[in-house]
Amino acid sequence: MTDLAPQRRPRDRKQQIVAAAARQFERAGFHDVAVADIAAEVGVTASALYRHFRGKSGLLAAAVEQEIDLLEQAYGGAADLPLLLDHAATLLLGPGRPGSVWQRGQFFLEPDRAAELEARYLAALQPLRRAVVAAAPATGDADADALTWAVHTVLTTGRAFERARLDRDRARTLMVGAATAVADLGTLLPAGVVPPGTAAAPGRGLRPASRREAALSAAVRLFAERGFHAVGMDDIGAAAGISGPTLYHHFPSKSALLAHVLTRCLDALQFDLSGVLSATDDPVEALEQALASLVRINAAQGDALAALFTEIVHVPEDERAPIRRMQQDYVDEWVVLLVACRPELTRADAHALVRSSQTVVNAMRLRLPLAEADQRDALLRIGRAVLGTRRR
Repeated sequence: MTDLAPQRRPRDRKQQIVAAAARQFERAGFHDVAVADIAAEVGVTASALYRHFRGKSGLLAAAVEQEIDLLEQAYGGAADLPLLLDHAATLLLGPGRPGSVWQRGQFFLEPDRAAELEARYLAALQPLRRAVVAAAPATGDADADALTWAVHTVLTTGRAFERARLDRDRARTLMVGAATAVADLGTLLPAGVVPPGTAAAPGRGLRPASRREAALSAAVRLFAERGFHAVGMDDIGAAAGISGPTLYHHFPSKSALLAHVLTRCLDALQFDLSGVLSATDDPVEALEQALASLVRINAAQGDALAALFTEIVHVPEDERAPIRRMQQDYVDEWVVLLVACRPELTRADAHALVRSSQTVVNAMRLRLPLAEADQRDALLRIGRAVLGTRRR
């Protein structure tokens, strides 16, 4: 009888575990992933996984570090902006592309660890910033920061190009073109503006008279500040000034409340777009007005729209599917308009650019804490640059 050769543990087992953790955290969120799920994907037992990591928080930190490592590779090459963008797009469209692990996971890290990783993340962007400044030497510090974040955000919308099912070369060409167009904007901020990164004062505005509306408003703010799982129904009720039983009278669960927020955002976007389409037969004007609508709603209700990208995984699948269909319908309307404006694009090309532009507009709202009119103008210019359109 022949003895079976012992199974050897792969040398990159730890990297496999981190990659699996990153995929699952991005797909389902930190709280809804169990260590056993990650272990099963890699083909090991949970106890074997614990030999590499002490717990799920350690896995999250490792997944964020993996994301930062990739950014360091992407931006740490050429100093020339065109070469850097091409190199970065090649890496960031590949396997293990950066997702939303840092954006969604930072709430669940220890404060000191989160601060350490944030410092590394910002340091990874510095070569890109230097290349942006070298390409436009007259750019001031505040504009250089804003442009760097805008270009970086374009380069991290790989999921948009992945969903469009473009081949890698075409995806890279489109991504580099969009990032270059954003860098070429040169200035985003009015003279003398407060540098990006300064948060707006919280608590401004009137509280809705309706208890239901007050609860929705409080939930959106708290989800944005702390993340979905860190907020309880009692927290929402307290912030809205209503009791728990009253809140449950309006919404049977926290996920139902979130689903309502997302559905209402998409209804508002589609309602505005319907008005745009009925008011003009010019696709260029229609797309410009659709972008303006997205920017306006982002400026007013950006935290709610951001939940489409970060918190929708917490909505039960049977409720999530119709929300995704609504989102796809909205994207498809933009795709038709963009192809009419730029006939050289295929529908897949346009789909990638539309998704990318919508993601970038939403993300950059937080990097441009300007007066409302100035913020809208900057977001419009970024959106046009990504789409490759120009205002008449």
